[in-house]
Amino acid sequence: MSEKITPCISRKERLAERGTLPGGQVIMHIRGSLATARTLGAVSTLLATRRRKDALLFVVLFSALLGLTPLLILSGMTVGFSLVFGILAVLLLTISIVRWPSLSLFVVAGCVFLVEQEPLSTPILTDNLYIFHWPTQLEGFVERPIGILILFSLAIWVIHQLAQRRQLLRGGALLIPFSLFMLCVIGGALYGLVSRGDLKIIVVEVRPLWYLFISYLMAYNFVTQKGHIRTFFWLAILCAGAKALQGLYIYLIALHGDLQGIDTIMSHEESFFFAALLLLIIILCLCHRYRPQLFAALLVAPAVLVAMVANQRRTDYIALLVGVGVAWVLVFLIRPKARKSLIVGLLICVALGTGYVIAFAHASGTLAEPARAIISVFNPAASDVRDATSNLYRIYEDNDLKYTVKQYPLGLGFGKPFLQPQPLTSIFPNIIDFDPYYNYVPHNTIYWIWADLGPIGYFALWFLIGAIIVRGCIIVRRLRDPYFQVAAIYIVAVTFMEVVVAFADYQLFFFRNVIYLGLLCAILVKLPILDQQEQQKSQEVLANESTHGVSTPPPPVVGSRNA
Repeated sequence: MSEKITPCISRKERLAERGTLPGGQVIMHIRGSLATARTLGAVSTLLATRRRKDALLFVVLFSALLGLTPLLILSGMTVGFSLVFGILAVLLLTISIVRWPSLSLFVVAGCVFLVEQEPLSTPILTDNLYIFHWPTQLEGFVERPIGILILFSLAIWVIHQLAQRRQLLRGGALLIPFSLFMLCVIGGALYGLVSRGDLKIIVVEVRPLWYLFISYLMAYNFVTQKGHIRTFFWLAILCAGAKALQGLYIYLIALHGDLQGIDTIMSHEESFFFAALLLLIIILCLCHRYRPQLFAALLVAPAVLVAMVANQRRTDYIALLVGVGVAWVLVFLIRPKARKSLIVGLLICVALGTGYVIAFAHASGTLAEPARAIISVFNPAASDVRDATSNLYRIYEDNDLKYTVKQYPLGLGFGKPFLQPQPLTSIFPNIIDFDPYYNYVPHNTIYWIWADLGPIGYFALWFLIGAIIVRGCIIVRRLRDPYFQVAAIYIVAVTFMEVVVAFADYQLFFFRNVIYLGLLCAILVKLPILDQQEQQKSQEVLANESTHGVSTPPPPVVGSRNA
């Protein structure tokens, strides 16, 4: 039997079609139709107006560029094209940030990933960009370009918030630990100033810690959606690939594959970013998440490995092992169904890794470099003068810092050299030519904070680090979005890596490292908010689908393979 299909029309609509609606309701129905027509007409008018404005803007910009081109060519021939292009880039960036303040987050992240803090012995273009340092004429300026960029972006954000009558800035869950540490930093600067510390050195020592704080503030306010997190990690992957290609250029072309007598081919912090990328690959593999980024990271991984080995930074291998261990534990906790395979994989990797280190610990060649580097941190070979001298220098340095702490139990204050009962010049007589701040900022930047800020500042530093780690572990367990879990695991593991390297290699003094840590901390505490937003969106979609009679399978359980 065939059924008669009737359209789903309301009673009022049927009455309106027959003309049997009461007079008032007929009028309301007509008014509603007229209002709809007026709304559509207004939308069409707005769209037409917008198209005219866009066309006018294009004509104005085209005319301006056409008129400015001869002037730009003349200016370039007079003062140099690099200066002209630099000014144009700054103007364009300024206009873009004024229009879209959140854009500055990715500009800062790109600078951290791509641009060196200081020029290298082998120029590679990015090391001569004035982002973390000034040209010779402006070297005495109190703030660096990267700091001006962050402060300008925050100022524009505040203006936008004022215009929209919203809260100016938010601090997030880590604001109290950051504020406590920054109060100690300010106290150390003031004490150093009143106790005859060098003002220039005080600024130099405070600046990276200041960047740690303001980069956290910027990222916490500017990260507002899941796409921002993915864009951030895309930048990390693509920029690591670009830096790896630069490293290959230096190693294979500029140096012809010969590292004899070469300390590093790139900046110290570059190896840390390479190690962080390898950690991200491992976490993505363990969690089976977001394959486009995993495949992209795997594509650049060979170049990253070669560049990292050629850069010869020993501590970063230890940091990578620690980071992988932390990531493994967190994945083990959140994925109970995968624990058996995780244990088997761990045993296989430990066996292979131990065999590799034992087999190549005293071998020569590029393949053996990671094994030699790991062993040399604890027991360098008798023939390895470079690593043995480096270890001895750090031992002297740590002993000098401990002696300084005993002599100044409340802290030395910034701007003053730490005491040296064991002179570092006895190991490197010309150390000041390579490091003008060698007697102010040691390799061990954890002890540096202890010596300069005393026990209160030392406690504030560990309180901040502990807050990041503890809160990060809690966030990992509570997140529902699998990609956010990957990001949280990565950030907690990278924090451990930062601490490991900070004990040995200027980690809290390099601008790129501290800004990166500040950005990651902000992303970490913003993840629960974004996760809640994503859950609300999913619930709204499910509600809409159920309203229209569409059945949707239940969301996967966190930690399952389908999550």
